[in-house]
Amino acid sequence: MSSSRIVELAGIIQEHTTKLDSYLSSHDLPAPSFDVSYPARVTLPPEIQASQDAVLEASDELTALLLGPAGSLIGKDRFNSWTSTQVIERFGIAKAFPPGETATFEDIAQVCSLPLSDTRRILRHAMTNYIFTEPSPGVVAHTAASKVLAEIPPLAQCIGFLGNEMWPSASRVSDAMQKWPGSEEPNQAGFAIAYGTDTPMFDVVSRDPERAKRMAGAMSFMHSGPAYSMHHVVDSFDWGDAAKGLLVDVGGGRGTIGAEIARLLPHISCIIQDLPDVIDGAEVPEDLRHGNRLRFMPHDFFQEQPVKGADIYYLRWVLHDWSDKYAAQILQNLVPALKKGARVLVSELCMPPPGMLSPYKERSARTFDLGMKGIQNAKERDPDDWSLLFRTVDARFKLQEIQKPLKANLSIICATWEGDDMF
Repeated sequence: MSSSRIVELAGIIQEHTTKLDSYLSSHDLPAPSFDVSYPARVTLPPEIQASQDAVLEASDELTALLLGPAGSLIGKDRFNSWTSTQVIERFGIAKAFPPGETATFEDIAQVCSLPLSDTRRILRHAMTNYIFTEPSPGVVAHTAASKVLAEIPPLAQCIGFLGNEMWPSASRVSDAMQKWPGSEEPNQAGFAIAYGTDTPMFDVVSRDPERAKRMAGAMSFMHSGPAYSMHHVVDSFDWGDAAKGLLVDVGGGRGTIGAEIARLLPHISCIIQDLPDVIDGAEVPEDLRHGNRLRFMPHDFFQEQPVKGADIYYLRWVLHDWSDKYAAQILQNLVPALKKGARVLVSELCMPPPGMLSPYKERSARTFDLGMKGIQNAKERDPDDWSLLFRTVDARFKLQEIQKPLKANLSIICATWEGDDMF
């Protein structure tokens, strides 16, 4: 008699948990724990990471099966599971007392200027998600999760951005779809309804220094993991002669990525472009000042590209901020600057074909896609979307490759300009 799916999943969990545990033990690495001593991130080799993924995927499916159809739709407190995390970030609860020490609910309420009853309710909900613990009645201690929230400011800013911009926007996507069917306008998204504004999210945030700082910190944290390293692009992309040429980092912020490219490719020159208020005060790192290898240039990518004849025009996490209508405008503004053989290099999430990944992994990508829709009617794109986007802009673009380097979160999307010089 064949075993049921739930027994198969339990076997997968046992098999791969054993592999993971054996690796950690043999390499003197800590076993996963909620204790404050557990590190924020543990890097694993690919084969052990695959075992960890297998456990998570099987656990996800097993949970859904055991909850059943109705339970999987409304179970696991989906509609307000974020509430306690957002309150903890908003009121600085994780920093109310040092990790390794304890505090009473009364102590925390006083430090954070919160009612005692609310403090108790919020923290006891968070504890069910392993954020804080109550070792004795009325006494609160940190867990690994609350500790990193207290000690890693960009992580706290990421929680703040997700809770204050992304979450309210997501909750109003259906309203925006009903009010503006099929809209590609950035000011006709869930964010607009959530905040009662006709101004796009990025403009709203940029005009508020505190929100802008929070979003910058959030992006910094999200880019900080090894899966976002520029090593993936530099090592996997066929640079050819461009490795000794000119790269324009379009929408490159304050040059963090451009500087990393310049260090990894010692003969390339980089121009970092972004809005004047973004690059104001940005400085070229001392090790890149010789030979004018890195410089800043104010530029709005909705205007014609002023740098003619570069080898590479690089856009990292730019086009996913915009619907196809506006992404096409950004690419169209590059065309007058292109020479024959110039390449547009894009680093972004490339949506997987349906069913190629486990639901656990695919959900992550599709959740990100819906998040972009919620804030600005933006989108993550699959291979067909990328092909159509470049064809729509100009038939002289040839989509050369889409590849996802091993252990990278972002794909490499490259289109070559096959027309004549445009300047």
